[in-house]
Amino acid sequence: MTRPGRIPRALRPALASPGGKCYRHCDRPIRTRHLASRLPGTWQVRACPSGVVSVTSYAEWTRRDPTRAVHAVLRRWAVPSSLVRAWDLRLATRHGPELGRSAERFLAAARPKRVVRVVYWRVYPSRARDGTERRLFVCFRRRHPGPVFFVAPPTAETWGCPRCARRPNARDRPTR
Repeated sequence: MTRPGRIPRALRPALASPGGKCYRHCDRPIRTRHLASRLPGTWQVRACPSGVVSVTSYAEWTRRDPTRAVHAVLRRWAVPSSLVRAWDLRLATRHGPELGRSAERFLAAARPKRVVRVVYWRVYPSRARDGTERRLFVCFRRRHPGPVFFVAPPTAETWGCPRCARRPNARDRPTR
């Protein structure tokens, strides 16, 4: 089988995020980026090419609640760490019928019985005190040990990753 918490290969296609467009920001296709961490599950960040994040999710095959561990990892990746608030994390339990027929059969036959737990982190656009719009961005540059999440106004001329101080652009799109 797989190590505890790790998503089995048979369930991975059922958890894959569909395509889509960045309706909130630029109307360009959203890409899904998989992240690595010490947690046993699977991370996905859905963002447009300029770095505006739609949703970040972590899925684990377990019976326990992984929210506290996810919160700790996201706080290490966010600048400032206070950007990750407990009320922005949502836990969902995914069962066989909603994951599709093959996943349903796999989960029914699995021993010991486990479910797929998914923690979603979504930061909605907000307004700063001066009225400027703020959105969640992510930087995937290779010189970072992990992704860098930060909040910035999407229309500003000079925003950028607080760790590398450059604005993401289409040339810097993540590669698989």
